[in-house]
Amino acid sequence: MVQIEELGKMIAQVIFNRNNNTTDRNPELIQDVYDNLKVDRNYLMTTAPDDILRFLDNEDQGGVLRLEIAIKTLIEDGLQQPKDQCEMLLRAKELLEYLQAHDTTFSLERINLLNDIQQHLLHSVHHR
Repeated sequence: MVQIEELGKMIAQVIFNRNNNTTDRNPELIQDVYDNLKVDRNYLMTTAPDDILRFLDNEDQGGVLRLEIAIKTLIEDGLQQPKDQCEMLLRAKELLEYLQAHDTTFSLERINLLNDIQQHLLHSVHHR
C-alpha cells in the first residue's frame, strides 16, 4: 500500500506540473511510475486488460489501485506524445471502462477521468 501511495503522489506531481506548465521533469516521473509498476507504455497499449490486472495484483489484491495509477500514467504520457496522443487516450479510456465494469466499487474519480479523456480527445480532434 505504501508503494501505491507513493506512486499516487508521483502522478499528482505530474498533473500539478502539467497544470502549471512546468513539465520538464514529467517524462522522468512518468518513467519512474512505469518502472515501479514493472510495466511500460507498450505493455499497457497491447496487453489484454484481464492480463494487466492479474499482473498488477502482485498477490496483495492491489491490482485495481495499481491499474488506476497505470491508466493515469498512460494518460499523462499520452498528453506528452502529440503523435500518439489519441491512440493512448483511447486505450486509457478502454482500460478505465474495463475497470468500471469489473470493479464492484463505484468511483466518481474514474467517471471524472473518463470525462477528462473525452474532453482531451475532442480538443485534439478540433485542433487537427
